[in-house]
Amino acid sequence: MHTNHPAKLALAASLAGLLAACGHQVQTTSGSQYLAAYESGAPGGRASATDAEIAVAANVEPQLRFPARLGLARIGHQGLTAVPPAEAESWRALAQRLGSGYGAFVPVSPLIAALATPEPSRLVFTNDMFPEFRTSLAEVVREVRLGAARQHLDAVLLYETFGRSEETSNPLAVTKLALIGFFLPTEDVEAEGFAQAVLVDVRNGYTYGTASARSERPTYRLSTSGNSYAVQREAQADAQARAVENLTGEIEAMVRELRLALAEGRVAGDAR
Repeated sequence: MHTNHPAKLALAASLAGLLAACGHQVQTTSGSQYLAAYESGAPGGRASATDAEIAVAANVEPQLRFPARLGLARIGHQGLTAVPPAEAESWRALAQRLGSGYGAFVPVSPLIAALATPEPSRLVFTNDMFPEFRTSLAEVVREVRLGAARQHLDAVLLYETFGRSEETSNPLAVTKLALIGFFLPTEDVEAEGFAQAVLVDVRNGYTYGTASARSERPTYRLSTSGNSYAVQREAQADAQARAVENLTGEIEAMVRELRLALAEGRVAGDAR
């Protein structure tokens, strides 16, 4: 089995959690109301540093209004990355379905984000030959928000994909010990794709919703002994692109629900 799973940058704790949570959620609750409800029933006494930290985290309000400029940020193994063409087509289709009343999706440029970030990710040498970039999820989100702010975006949709594949021998595998077996399709490759996203306010970090999806059915390929790895990567990429296509359906439902909930919240606030 081969797995392409950017665990260090995952927006969820595990792939298992992703599999069990296909769908979407919307949040429009008020931070001040949340804190007021707890403070009114809290016993007297001195607040701890943890209490103060939690209060700061909770004290945030939804401020998004549609139509909006929504950023699109794809998170890969090394942080913010360009959106592949196959996935970009799914996002273009989503923008067309939503229409101008919802605004526009604008890809967050990795170059602009890098220019807007005072302290870029550090280059770490894990051995003498192969350096790699290492950064935390918090640093990635910070870089995305700074890049989105430089592009004057209202909120940003951070998303990432996962892929896993499994290889099994088929009847032609009996030729593996012969030279000809190197050129025959002796392996069956089966791949699945998963995707998840979170919509975050660029200015105050408010989380408006989350969504996740998976490819409806596995992607199948045949591989030879000589191209097994490449075929698995290709199958995973295809499965992940189909997962993103399904993710856009969840995002569409989330955004439509969010727009209505925010409008209703503003009406209720004006009535008070």
